[in-house]
Amino acid sequence: MNLKEIAAHPRLDAIIFGGEDFAASIGAVRTKEAVELLYARQAVIVACAANDLQAIDIVTIDYKDIESLRIESEFGARLGFVGKQIIHPAQVEPVQTAFTPSGESVAYAKRIVETFEANQKEGKGAYSLDGKMIDMPLLKNAQKVLERAKAAGKN
Repeated sequence: MNLKEIAAHPRLDAIIFGGEDFAASIGAVRTKEAVELLYARQAVIVACAANDLQAIDIVTIDYKDIESLRIESEFGARLGFVGKQIIHPAQVEPVQTAFTPSGESVAYAKRIVETFEANQKEGKGAYSLDGKMIDMPLLKNAQKVLERAKAAGKN
């Protein structure tokens, strides 16, 4: 209930969301889809974004179910988490893959960054790239993709 205050603490670098702890505290039944955690997961992401913290997603306790781990990791990355807790060495590769931008997304992000400045010089607040509107929020997202790629050693 005090997430806003907790996330504002100056000594934090990240917040790890404990899905099992949360479910137990509210009496939720944990499911493979984790829909019972969605509101709280999103709240953690928002609080972290507002305070420039890393949001670390839930652990997958069925450490032998690599396919579920992959699906859950990809979903967490799409939500905005920057990483995921793991409890077994077999979980490292699928989690790293899910949270590392693909070559395709890196290439597209680079195109956005490269074309944005040129379009701004022409006085365009927004422009079209591959049939999609590009504006400041998409530039910021592209820059985050490139930051994550760099952190993962992909340039």
